[in-house]
Amino acid sequence: MDNDDPTATGAREVIDFVSSITDSARQRVEEHLAHGFVRLKVAEAERRQAHHDIRSVEDIVTELVRNSRDADARNVVVASQKEKGRFRRVTVIDDGCGIPEDMHNMVFEPRVTSRKDDFDRDRYGVHGRGMALFSIKSRATDARVAASEPGRGTSVVLTVDTEQVPERSDQATIPRLEQDGEGLVVGAGPHNTLRVLLEMSVDNPGMRYYTGSFAEALATVRWLSSSEASEGSEGLWSIAARAADARELLTAAFLLGLPVSERNAYRVFRGEVEPSVSVMEEAMARLPGADAPKPRPGSPPPALRGVERTRNQLGAVSRDDVSELGSAAGAAIDEVLKGYFLKTRGEPKVRKGRGKLTISFYVGSDEEGES
Repeated sequence: MDNDDPTATGAREVIDFVSSITDSARQRVEEHLAHGFVRLKVAEAERRQAHHDIRSVEDIVTELVRNSRDADARNVVVASQKEKGRFRRVTVIDDGCGIPEDMHNMVFEPRVTSRKDDFDRDRYGVHGRGMALFSIKSRATDARVAASEPGRGTSVVLTVDTEQVPERSDQATIPRLEQDGEGLVVGAGPHNTLRVLLEMSVDNPGMRYYTGSFAEALATVRWLSSSEASEGSEGLWSIAARAADARELLTAAFLLGLPVSERNAYRVFRGEVEPSVSVMEEAMARLPGADAPKPRPGSPPPALRGVERTRNQLGAVSRDDVSELGSAAGAAIDEVLKGYFLKTRGEPKVRKGRGKLTISFYVGSDEEGES
């Protein structure tokens, strides 16, 4: 066949196209049956089941917190932020039984489960088929175990393209709790992530679920590791409580899968970011006649409690640096004032207040002081 013959070239393209289709079909189909039916290969059936299992961001959160429940966790922290108006980043950290290091990647493979004897059924359907993490990874742009140790908990992080896997537009409104003849039930409100966590709280009264931004989650895990929480857990997240300064806390946040900025790590370290209250506490506070939940103070490390939080944050700025700030401010002000035939007079006075610098000048005309 002549390589320069346009007819031959067209024929090859048709053959290649048909071949690609039939090759793809062979990869999907194990057996062709009568009347147009086929028997799918196991891998293709799993792929289709995975896409069916995960149809929204809420489905992803549901599967992750069900895993935490099955791992006998007492506390689960769900951190979530949206980026570029499209990509939802989620981190779920628990204090459950953990995952051995050599299983961190394998748990995302199909049919891998720790429930070897039986499966479970709850309000969301069957659980324990070994398909949850596989389904999540098949729909997320990134999904991995950030950290996990046996007996100390697990952190799973993922990123979801919400144009491919949608989510509810209202992620801030918590559904209402209602009282029926058998106890509390989740009533009216959006079917968002908060509903999932509230339903899990109602169904599993021994567990507490927290949610918030990455910075709030970092403050929450520090609090959960502290004596104030009456937990004193030496779980995975205790590395956040042991951080001696903001830089160590930033490293701990990275290891836990909480991508906070250096500024937010500093704010959390100083106790300026409040830990989240549990979703159940928040919902209970909205019941008729209930008191609002008391915000928890941020938890700076023990050496700073009672001292660092009341100290002037600008106290460490040296006298020389204060003088330089005054001179630089004076030069900038003189540049503006010269258009009005004015200028600063004498040395600036710089005072360090709580969270602020006050720089004051005397101002006079250009001619003042001239002989």
